[in-house]
Amino acid sequence: GLCITGDVTPGSGGGSSNPVSYCTAGITSNFCQPNMSTSGVAVAGAASGFVLTANFVEGNKQGIMFYGVSGRIAAPWAVGNSSFLCVKPPVQRMGAQNSGGTNASCNGSLSVDWSAYVNSNPGALGNPFSAGEIVNAQAWFRDPPSAGTTNLTDGMEFTIAP
Repeated sequence: GLCITGDVTPGSGGGSSNPVSYCTAGITSNFCQPNMSTSGVAVAGAASGFVLTANFVEGNKQGIMFYGVSGRIAAPWAVGNSSFLCVKPPVQRMGAQNSGGTNASCNGSLSVDWSAYVNSNPGALGNPFSAGEIVNAQAWFRDPPSAGTTNLTDGMEFTIAP
């Protein structure tokens, strides 16, 4: 028999990136618990098509998405903060952005097409990527009332497809 699991996208030509959520997202000052999600497939050399999104982020706050290629970690973020750094350094920070949404609400989000970022930044950490490599990603965002004045999502691990 045949058993297929994970994020399989018909017609992608690359199979699956098998994204896996791990680590612990912090609870923000407005009781948001942000999480990471993906869409598409992370294909080696692709110009676009694999999007990382941080959902349920504090509304109208600055944030960044970042990734690493050295594996997972679960390091406390700040004294009194419930977040954990889930991506083992070194990390590659992607462009700053505003989460949108409304102040004091959990309706903000951060999003980046990871494939497009890597394609347009040849000197980025780990670039060029090959099939089978594992990448870990996470989002950081401002949360001034919380301990450390910032917070983190959970981690997202994915595998580069051929």
